[in-house]
Amino acid sequence: MPKAFEQPFDAANIPGPKMATLLEKGKPVANMIKKAKRPLLIVGPDITDAMFERVLKFVDKGVTVVATGNAITRFIDAGVDGKVKYAVLHELTQFLLDPDWPGFDGEGNYDLVLMLGSIYYHGSQMLAALKNFAPHIRAIAIDRYYHPNAAMSFGNLWRREDDYLKLLDEILTEL
Repeated sequence: MPKAFEQPFDAANIPGPKMATLLEKGKPVANMIKKAKRPLLIVGPDITDAMFERVLKFVDKGVTVVATGNAITRFIDAGVDGKVKYAVLHELTQFLLDPDWPGFDGEGNYDLVLMLGSIYYHGSQMLAALKNFAPHIRAIAIDRYYHPNAAMSFGNLWRREDDYLKLLDEILTEL
């Protein structure tokens, strides 16, 4: 697989010296999900049908999934909306910043946040807030775009969806 590059998808998104570690394999992400006490997958509306199929597998594997924006309509149409939470991304970010937030199930805040499919500039701001103000959370972008504000991120694979889907499949296989 050709090497993904570590450059923000949006050229104006240069957050400073601390930028996300580039992930080129899915196995480390799967290991972090397995070690996390409370992982959360945030799904935005910028997802393809193939990405949505993979997200449904995360739901089946017991990862808490929250849909933002109009992504919830895909879950409703698939008949799995009862297994998926819904939140406005900006409000969800504020909740995650609070270490005492009880989470969607009342069991406490999340220690690992995975993000995919958010509108790039919205997701970037959410990840910046988590990076700078939520030391209790590790944020990982498993999106098609490199997100420099995450702790770790896949590279820019938006032109190579097959390579991107292989990374998601690798995570799911390891879970």
